Amino acid sequence: MPSRATSSTCSCPFKEAGKFKLTLALTKARDYGIVQLSLDGRKLGGPLDLYDPEVTPTGPINLGLHELTAGDHTLTFEITGANPKALKSYMAGLDYVLLTPAQ
Repeated sequence: MPSRATSSTCSCPFKEAGKFKLTLALTKARDYGIVQLSLDGRKLGGPLDLYDPEVTPTGPINLGLHELTAGDHTLTFEITGANPKALKSYMAGLDYVLLTPAQ
């Protein structure tokens, strides 16, 4: 496990409540760790291993439908470890977060 701070958050403000599809894309690299994503403290799937010998995008990752209230919501990225082949820098790269109203 990394010995320094292991999580980062970003705030997502919403003017109106509704049901939204959450999609994001991350970057993989040789010094990236394993990350657990959470929305408002609820885990979004299992940990994602972001190791790759080359810098490469993950492509879109569908994290499901979420009922969100008006106001701020928090997306958390927690580094939980690293692939045995990775350089142990315990990093993660966020390319984008996309929230689209559910149909």
